[in-house]
Amino acid sequence: MPEEEVIRLTPTPNTLRELFLKSGNQCAFPGCFARMIDNDGNFIGQVCHIEAAMPGGERFNSDMTNDDRRQFSNLMLMCYEHHKVTDNVGVYPVERLKAMKQAHENKFADIVSKLEQSVEDLTAFQISHSPIKLLRINEVLDWGSSEEELLESLDEVNQWVKKLKKLTPDTRKIFVIMIERSIDKRICTVTPLDEVKSITRLGFEEYRNHLIILHRYGFISEAFEDDEGFISELNKFDSGWPFWDDLLKFTQKTSYSLDEIIVNLNFSVLG
Repeated sequence: MPEEEVIRLTPTPNTLRELFLKSGNQCAFPGCFARMIDNDGNFIGQVCHIEAAMPGGERFNSDMTNDDRRQFSNLMLMCYEHHKVTDNVGVYPVERLKAMKQAHENKFADIVSKLEQSVEDLTAFQISHSPIKLLRINEVLDWGSSEEELLESLDEVNQWVKKLKKLTPDTRKIFVIMIERSIDKRICTVTPLDEVKSITRLGFEEYRNHLIILHRYGFISEAFEDDEGFISELNKFDSGWPFWDDLLKFTQKTSYSLDEIIVNLNFSVLG
């Protein structure tokens, strides 16, 4: 097998995240508290190789592969000053740097462990209240549906309640605003995305993430542009039922709000 050409590979995003998490946002050099990321979110530290990435570098190991050299075990975060200090190979051989890295990460190991244990799925413990027979909405909107027809509709509603439960309250709130600001286009109902964003006052990335989640779970279509600007359709149920339109009409004719029903997952008010 031909010998691998030595090239410098960039650490993977997962490796960089692990390095930062276990760094405590501090330089790994003993007694140094220089931050790796400043208050504006700028990375001001340096990703340092214990065994150099390229020939001629400090502590280069020809037995390592290119991928070995960019692994978490061969990297540490330091400030510029101490990165240069540790270039002194006689004072800072491989073993000393590895011990330095381990000692630094051990200081934050308990914090990392607690953080990992505290991160839970925010949707896992949400309680939803499903409708029983849809008798109340049938009466308010004057559908005139039979109990058998309502049971068929109930199955669809419950399927979507389960999907809503997978969303965070913040994403459900965005969906409520989209319904409240929706426009009837006869063949479909659309919502003006720029108008919704201006109401929420969210940054572009955060707002976009909510839209991506709503689209992923089938609540809205992909964004497209028409004479109203950028819009998304409020998707109908698989049967073609424009349920979100009917839910809005129900709240307009009763004392219930979309927040109470969708954000709080209280569909029992539909009867």
